[in-house]
Amino acid sequence: MRLQIKWNNGWAYAHGTGPDGKRIRRALKTKDHRRAEELRAHLEAKLWAVDLYGPQSVVTFDQAALAYAEDDGDTRFLVKMTEQLAGQLLREITPRGVREAAKRAYPTASNATRNRQGITPVRAVINYAHDQGWCAPIKVRAFPVEKAKRKAVGHDYLAKLQPHLPINLFALMLFLNTTGRRVGDAVGLTPDDIDFGEATAHISKTKNGEEATAHLVPMLLDILKEIMPEDEAAPVFGYRDRRSIYGTLKRACKNAGVEYLGTHQPGRHSFATSLEREGWSARAIADAGGWKSVRLVDETYIHTNDPAGRAASVIGAKLAKTIRKN
Repeated sequence: MRLQIKWNNGWAYAHGTGPDGKRIRRALKTKDHRRAEELRAHLEAKLWAVDLYGPQSVVTFDQAALAYAEDDGDTRFLVKMTEQLAGQLLREITPRGVREAAKRAYPTASNATRNRQGITPVRAVINYAHDQGWCAPIKVRAFPVEKAKRKAVGHDYLAKLQPHLPINLFALMLFLNTTGRRVGDAVGLTPDDIDFGEATAHISKTKNGEEATAHLVPMLLDILKEIMPEDEAAPVFGYRDRRSIYGTLKRACKNAGVEYLGTHQPGRHSFATSLEREGWSARAIADAGGWKSVRLVDETYIHTNDPAGRAASVIGAKLAKTIRKN
């Protein structure tokens, strides 16, 4: 049935029945008679196309991006890519097209930025649209990125920093180094989360969306008793936002004459490496620090110190033991 235009207080509305039998009442958002007829005809053609060929024949990337955002999707890096792909039908977007759009959106950026702010949000929108039945899923090859060499540190690193850090920030760094937890876990702790009797900290929600328990070393417990805020809603370490940490930490590293490594390397990375050097397996380290992937621990977080030398030492010791037995 052909859609009709009806007017209400000077504004145009399309009324009628769609090809699927459902009633249609759509605001055309215009007071101009000619423009209203154009919009009515476009809406009618679109409804018939959806009925005959499915939604993939009419849904564009910007429409899918809007739906994704309204459904609480992550929109941090979506605007620039939506500008590049606006008006393109989802079914016409190719992996190569996504990569080229990322280059246009970020012409001078690194490949890592193009991956994070270009390819990743587009993949999320298109795969969301696939879940709605609007298009096929998409796989886009990321731009090559050379992984930065990450460093693990020993306790001497923290010892050098201690005189130059506020006590609450030193306690936070000690927490990261001895528990392997993320800085987001640390800044989210409140006094109610600390159990001095059990020497534990309760993390209500980790990055993986799960609860966790961190075990606290005696030195950290002693410091926490000194700095624990009286307000039950206040952050244990005095920081509500991780971004407030880095400026102070950088200055302390400069004054202490040590390399600035942020919070992740002296914390999570160093935690895994120190346990590996004590003979812990990747599985045990993953369980201790809350990693989901054992492979990630093995490939990314463990920095074996002189593996060839350690191998020779172990094999040599076993060989000497065997020869003495014989």
